[in-house]
Amino acid sequence: MKITNSVTRKMVAAFLSAALIIGFTGCGGNKTKSRVTTNEKGEILELAVANQSETGEYDPAGAAAYVYFSHQTYALDPLITYTKDGLYTAATAEKWEISDDLLTYTFYIRENAKWSDGSDVTAADYKNTMIRALEPANGAWYVDFLFPIKGAKAAFNGEIGLDEVAIDASQPKVLKITLEKPCAYFLDLCSNVPTYMPSSTKYAVDSDKNWDMEPSKNLSNGPWYMAERHPGEYVLYKKNPYYYDAANVNVLSIKMRFMDDDQAKSAAYQTGELTTLSGAPSSIAEAYLGKPELQFAEIPQTNFIMLNPNIAPFDNPKVRKAFALALNRKDIATVVGISCEPSTTFVGRFYKSKVDGTPWGTLQGDLLDENIEEAKKLLAEAGYPEGAGLPKVTYTYPSLGYEGDVAQVLQQQWKQLGVDVELQALENEVYVAQRREGFQCGRMQWYADYNDPTTWLMMFVTGNSLNDIKWSNAEYDKLMAASDLELDVKKRQDILLKAEKIAVSEDTVIVPLFTNNNTNLIPPELYDYYYDVICYPNYTQMKVKVTE
Repeated sequence: MKITNSVTRKMVAAFLSAALIIGFTGCGGNKTKSRVTTNEKGEILELAVANQSETGEYDPAGAAAYVYFSHQTYALDPLITYTKDGLYTAATAEKWEISDDLLTYTFYIRENAKWSDGSDVTAADYKNTMIRALEPANGAWYVDFLFPIKGAKAAFNGEIGLDEVAIDASQPKVLKITLEKPCAYFLDLCSNVPTYMPSSTKYAVDSDKNWDMEPSKNLSNGPWYMAERHPGEYVLYKKNPYYYDAANVNVLSIKMRFMDDDQAKSAAYQTGELTTLSGAPSSIAEAYLGKPELQFAEIPQTNFIMLNPNIAPFDNPKVRKAFALALNRKDIATVVGISCEPSTTFVGRFYKSKVDGTPWGTLQGDLLDENIEEAKKLLAEAGYPEGAGLPKVTYTYPSLGYEGDVAQVLQQQWKQLGVDVELQALENEVYVAQRREGFQCGRMQWYADYNDPTTWLMMFVTGNSLNDIKWSNAEYDKLMAASDLELDVKKRQDILLKAEKIAVSEDTVIVPLFTNNNTNLIPPELYDYYYDVICYPNYTQMKVKVTE
């Protein structure tokens, strides 16, 4: 992914329009002209970051929502990770081996990998998350991504015992995983998907459902650990002295504040309370046009509408297509602001092909036309000329940022069909819960969880835990299964391009709207940080240029 000297933040998992703000507290140390405070060693005392409301869990084997992904970035270290160029590189596993038949993956965990209480990180800690996620009562959002493992799906369905899943952690520092069949993107799953992250066998147990909310139990094997949690206000992360690469961590603490309101974030930046604003709303970013601190970053993300094929009137494919064709994405992008670009692909428009780096939007081309006359014709063919007799339609969205403005534009555009769509704005936590239950028509946002198109496309395989609209298409499922087995990168890409067309162009249960470039206000004196191929940040070595 192209990074243009910017600080960006991928939030979620799913989905989402999270804003990251790096701010600063001043107390002692050598002060520079930056609003970041450092000590005599040049270490940054604190970064203050803003997340959305505290939704979901901090347990990788549970409901991994918006806040979880920030927690994972700061506090959990995967088996392997990505370089900024998208290559696999060692993380907690210092090396790995793949069997000749591509079925067995063996990960060798560093001898000096420790939890934040000084205890050893073991293979059992990674297995702990996987096995707990396969217990249906834990409600793991990302459980489906474990199903390539031999026995995992059968265990989740209660057909075999959890002890029969092919995850071998019998040696403390060796984790061996055997697959049902080759999986072309298995290493991508191990790099960032929550259910492949570790959780301490000492505290992360099903008998204690709230262990993840207590800093004393929520141990970290990453650069920082959860030191304090003030529900609904903030979480304070401090440098983990037992992290295997602690010597290269230059940020001593991160304060993650919960802030939903863009205006509050903007005000905090403008008054100097916050020094870096990522995901800045256009209302403030436009005032910095031409100034060096305003930077943009292309991110692998998509904003889209889900049309539930199990609820009238969207049980009729002609109605779904009519609603999709009636939209003018340029008008929607204008409302969102300078960070927004129209898109008709479900896979992130700026996701880079593994074949040659071509952006996905260029590879796929337009999947939907914008044709109001054709939309009216389809609606009439469905039995609702000029919208007459159409069952009530409600568009549901979270009351965050620009979502209200987007909803109003959608409402106006659908009026061209003769349809009066009711708008339903929900508090973020309520919205997430209702979306999981399955609403009629609603907004969704998805950022890449790992570097592969399946991070989007797997969500809508029949029965997937993230398939909130319960869509099922046999041909789509067949193509997705085939893509797992196809090891030729170009042939596999062609399969995935075809699958995406079914969801968007043919069945039209997914209606892509736009993608956001992250809009950032960044003091130029911050350096030595980077974002990997899916825009996950590495702030560990961040420094401040000293100017007198």
